[in-house]
Amino acid sequence: MAYSRLKQKADIAGVRKLHRDGILNDAAFFAASRVLMPASVWAAWADRMLLFFGSALLLSGVIFFFAYNWAAMGRFLKFALIESGIVVCVIASYVGGIRRIVGKVFLLSASVLVGVLLAVYGQTYQTGADAFELFLCWAVLIFGWAAVSDFAALWFVWLVIANTGIILYWYQVGGPYYGFGYESLCLLIAALNGFFVFISHFGSTELAEVSLLTSKPRWFRAVLLAATLAALSLPTIDLMIDSYHAEDITILCAVAWALTAGGAYFCYRRKLPDMVPLAIIVTDACVILLVFIGKILLWDGDFYTSLHILFFALIVLGVTSAAAFRLRKTARDMAAETKGTES
Repeated sequence: MAYSRLKQKADIAGVRKLHRDGILNDAAFFAASRVLMPASVWAAWADRMLLFFGSALLLSGVIFFFAYNWAAMGRFLKFALIESGIVVCVIASYVGGIRRIVGKVFLLSASVLVGVLLAVYGQTYQTGADAFELFLCWAVLIFGWAAVSDFAALWFVWLVIANTGIILYWYQVGGPYYGFGYESLCLLIAALNGFFVFISHFGSTELAEVSLLTSKPRWFRAVLLAATLAALSLPTIDLMIDSYHAEDITILCAVAWALTAGGAYFCYRRKLPDMVPLAIIVTDACVILLVFIGKILLWDGDFYTSLHILFFALIVLGVTSAAAFRLRKTARDMAAETKGTES
């Protein structure tokens, strides 16, 4: 067994496993780590993290600067400072290179400042616009920058803005004036986030040139998949709790959840093996299952005692434990399949 592991291609995870198994002593482990992860790797990582944190702190400082000095500043000074910041960030992004991380961060900063500009404009001239209009206009204005940057962080910010605008539209207009139920909102949110999960997989295929996002980092897909399933889970839970008064659109959301969860599980298990999305899907399915069991055990009865609650707690432990064991077995199977493919 040890010999077969030593024949594999070296990586830091394999070296750590050999060290844990006692095959490598401390001196050999540290020597191998220095070869696989030299100081330049850590320096590049630290440089990138400092760039991100510095940009975030600078943008936060700009926002709080306007909040603190709002009354003392004239409107022309406010607009001049914000617009100058946007212009400087865009020029710096172009000079630094739109495909380099520095240029991407400057473009992200410019996108955030656009939102600050819209907020200052609305506060200065009291336009009377609803909050959803600010977020939707913000999303429209920075969409081009997000598309050309191919930067997952900027796309994530854009999606947060777009989702917020859609939610506020439903809360301020769609629900009160047009009678749109929250199920319609959940379907729209799930469709938007699910679409970006789908296109984020095109980066490694021949369709990369038509993709809006080719960098496809794992965290991006994981967060959006969780948002997609969460949006569809709410109507599904509602259907389980009050199935007698469920509307057709609620049933549609439940069917969409089942198809999305099942299709995503098959995709990430067979076509694009990845344990993080599988864990998200299984966790969401456990929540749905436990709500269903809890409804039968606690809500459907005329009364329930502490014994019912204890029994439900044991069921929660059993379901989560079974899910954990299943995920561990899946991880082992995927690792074995990967080794078999490489050999």
